[in-house]
Amino acid sequence: MKKTTSDNYRLRLTSVMDYIHDNINGDLDVNTLANVACMSPYHFHRIYRELMQETVNATVRRFRLQKAAIDLIRTDQSIHSIAKGLAYGSVEAFTRAFTKQFNTSPGNYRSTKKYNCASNAPFIAMLPPEKKRNNNMFKIDRINLDKINLAGHPHKGDYMEIGSTFDKLFMTAGSQNLLNEKTRSFGLYYDDPKSVALDDLRSMACLTIDETQSLDDTFEQVTIPAGKCISILFKGPYPELEKPYDWLFGHWIPNSDLEIADFPPFEEYLNDPKETPPNELLTRIYCLLA
Repeated sequence: MKKTTSDNYRLRLTSVMDYIHDNINGDLDVNTLANVACMSPYHFHRIYRELMQETVNATVRRFRLQKAAIDLIRTDQSIHSIAKGLAYGSVEAFTRAFTKQFNTSPGNYRSTKKYNCASNAPFIAMLPPEKKRNNNMFKIDRINLDKINLAGHPHKGDYMEIGSTFDKLFMTAGSQNLLNEKTRSFGLYYDDPKSVALDDLRSMACLTIDETQSLDDTFEQVTIPAGKCISILFKGPYPELEKPYDWLFGHWIPNSDLEIADFPPFEEYLNDPKETPPNELLTRIYCLLA
């Protein structure tokens, strides 16, 4: 079994930061950075955010603005050229980002800093102060999972609004006699909600089907492959589900000797939110292992 300790994960993320630094003018998409870290794109965002205490997008922004500050002082490039070279879509977008970080415009920064470099070095964008760690502990179960066949509807946007997609899914499934006493409810979550814009979050509301059931094109079919996985049983309201996720990806996995498979985390809902008080809701979180 491959050893995967916290130090090992930090070495991977150091490689990511080196890559960002060396390719600061390029298109630093998450799939490329996840590949540099040798991590699944589905889990890279969360692990990076928890270990670095900021999102990967925030790191890219810091590095780019630091490079911009250096270029403003040390070169005569135009602000337009600096913005374009750092992959900003417009001077206006660059100016907003720079002003927010430095509390002054790029032009004013250049005029006040350029000729006094020795005593007014460019701002070095260090990591943010260490945040209070999540001290919650959750019980980890190791499970041998059988293959699960799912039918679902995609959901785009806030994960907290996926309930309406589940309602439509079950209504459609009920009208086609796909529901029975063995039907289980699952949600697949492809993005980290603290790293990806709310409107861009991708997920899927799903229910189990067997291979004898025929589906029309109102459903998308997904298969959760058989394999070993880790799991947390969480009791409480759905908006508090980020607590076990943060602990799992920020503490337990980096300190384990396990590798996560290239498959999104998924949740199984063990009771009906229409009939269950929020504090009594049971959700099982799964992560497949490589």
